[in-house]
Amino acid sequence: MESAQEKMPGLNSLTLAHTLMLREYLGKYPRENCDYTITNLISWGMIYNNQFLIYKDRLVIFNPQYQYILFPVGEELSVLELKELVLSFRSYYPKAEIILFPPDYVQRHPELEEHFNIQEDRDWADYIYSTESMVELRGKKLAKKKNLISQFRRAYPEYKVMKITEDRADVILKFTHKWRRERDANGSYLMTEFKAIENTLKYWQKLPSEGLIICLNYKIVAYSIFSPQTPDMATVHFEKFDPDKKGSSQVITWETARYLSGRYKWINREQDIGLAGLRQAKLSYLPDRMAPFLYSKLK
Repeated sequence: MESAQEKMPGLNSLTLAHTLMLREYLGKYPRENCDYTITNLISWGMIYNNQFLIYKDRLVIFNPQYQYILFPVGEELSVLELKELVLSFRSYYPKAEIILFPPDYVQRHPELEEHFNIQEDRDWADYIYSTESMVELRGKKLAKKKNLISQFRRAYPEYKVMKITEDRADVILKFTHKWRRERDANGSYLMTEFKAIENTLKYWQKLPSEGLIICLNYKIVAYSIFSPQTPDMATVHFEKFDPDKKGSSQVITWETARYLSGRYKWINREQDIGLAGLRQAKLSYLPDRMAPFLYSKLK
């Protein structure tokens, strides 16, 4: 029996071969939600078997595992055209719904409520920070982070900041394995995240990703991986550090912001996925704003 994916006309697997297509669409129609970066679409998309189709010249990304349709990339569609799109998917995926509605689209189209019930999921909202504020760390509320960075720099003046290159992938994966084992971090999300990191490193040369490593005596104590989001925003996808090295978390965040400074005005540090500790950590850096996660239920 054929799968639903094969039955739906025009729906194809999203692969590395489509990075140029993604660059063209997202370059012309950038979005702030991290789900729209090429790195995330490919690295996580390989895990979820992301699909795509071209609908009225718009790019539509589809996650068949959760039956999510990402809001189309391209010239704005009418509300009725969006409804038509959902209904076409529902012939094969009965639970298909659109996610990541742009807030300005919702504001401009009050008629949406006639056809869609728009809801917000706080757990999947993106945290967006001024790059300058992440470098300067001004004010009383950020003083502790600044102090931890100073302590690390005094304790380890020999630390080095190096760019991630393809030949360092194995070392980074070993460090990530160690990070996960020491926390007994075997939850489904963390296991999936590790696979996404693995995919990103495996296809490093083919993705628009960059990264930094903090090295101490030829050993990794922290790393970050990031990529362009919009012309003036970069997104930090992954960030790991050695908790035994006090201040390593703050240093990798700070060094990443310094590296991006002058190139990007904003830094997207993705979501907290509802984890209390992660939410506290992201809020502690005082985000300038959130990119909301708006999803729909067809009426």
